[in-house]
Amino acid sequence: MELSQNTDTLDGSLRFSAHTRAIASEGAAGWAIADAAADALDRGEDVVSLCLGDTSFDTPVRITDAAIRSLRAGRTHYAPVPGTPELRRNVARAQNRFDLQDWSADQVTVFAGAQNALFAAMMTVAGAGDEVLYLEPWYATYEATIRAGGAVARPVKLSMDAGGARLSLESILAQVTERTRAILLNSPNNPGGYVLDRAELETVASVAERHNLWIISDEVYRNAVFDGAFLSAASLPGIRERTIIVNSLSKSHAMTGWRVGWTLSPPSAAAHLQNMAQCMLFGSPTFVQDAAAVALEEAGDEEMLFFSNELRRRRDLMSAELSRLPQLRFVRPAGGMFCFVDVSATGFSGTQFAERLFAAEGLAVVPGVAFGPNMHSFIRLSFSGAEDLIAKGLGRLRRFCEAL
Repeated sequence: MELSQNTDTLDGSLRFSAHTRAIASEGAAGWAIADAAADALDRGEDVVSLCLGDTSFDTPVRITDAAIRSLRAGRTHYAPVPGTPELRRNVARAQNRFDLQDWSADQVTVFAGAQNALFAAMMTVAGAGDEVLYLEPWYATYEATIRAGGAVARPVKLSMDAGGARLSLESILAQVTERTRAILLNSPNNPGGYVLDRAELETVASVAERHNLWIISDEVYRNAVFDGAFLSAASLPGIRERTIIVNSLSKSHAMTGWRVGWTLSPPSAAAHLQNMAQCMLFGSPTFVQDAAAVALEEAGDEEMLFFSNELRRRRDLMSAELSRLPQLRFVRPAGGMFCFVDVSATGFSGTQFAERLFAAEGLAVVPGVAFGPNMHSFIRLSFSGAEDLIAKGLGRLRRFCEAL
């Protein structure tokens, strides 16, 4: 049998699929400094990492207690593949409270976190040779997630200037072809913290309707909007029928390590997403879903508000300190957990700056190339950590910039 030439080899004999190249993007390589910082911290070295969007908040006790009760009750066996009925009901009810639309449990499919849900959504709507639009700067895994199933990733560049529209009709239409199947949105945007307003979402909606496209809306930061208000594309008239919402409890309830997320979609898409869940997971852990159902009860809305207010305060702290460094330029994020900073005035690329900063001060940040090839002059800093950690990291950044 003749083997395909579109493969990689190991030791000249064993072969890997072409998918391995599709998911080995430069975005994935952008995490090298974060990985080095994690190793250094494990060794007990004096390192500060402002890389990850993992808050310093503990998961609320009522949620962890629910998981413990579930474990002690023997809830450790297979769960229904689409999710437990209680969790699916509570996801729908929480979404109803949020956007005042009539969502139902059968539109919910539970996955192992938003990244897993996003992967399933992408595999559901775009296959080999199809094209998916996504916004640059983008979250580091987006490109690989689109390409994993053979689809082509086509970036739409966001305006990064302060004020004005982030997204224009012309920039979207320039990337649409007869092969385009979907557009992936992320608002608030990671890494930039940009929040799409109604006019921009209506622009996306008009293109989606005109060219019969799916909209995949990554809404994991919807509870961390500090300036203005969050609006989902699914809230626009007639757009819900072509929108798949991806969300999780990682950011909103300080549950990054629990790995529980979901999609909300039209019933036609939900049937395929449930098939994907069966192939990928065969159901998420029952006791985790029991805790997630408790997290989404109405009592948890106050917890989300507290977390959001704390993040706003940390955003303000980081923004104030960064504005005092003349070599750095940035737009204060309207939401999310990150500041996206242009370091080109230093004469370094974002990668060079990050490498030198880590070597000189033991401060780890993520180079901008993790978020798109045009982002080579940027770095991303997280303000999700504890306030004293943020202050310590910013002190090291200030010392490094002053030495330049």
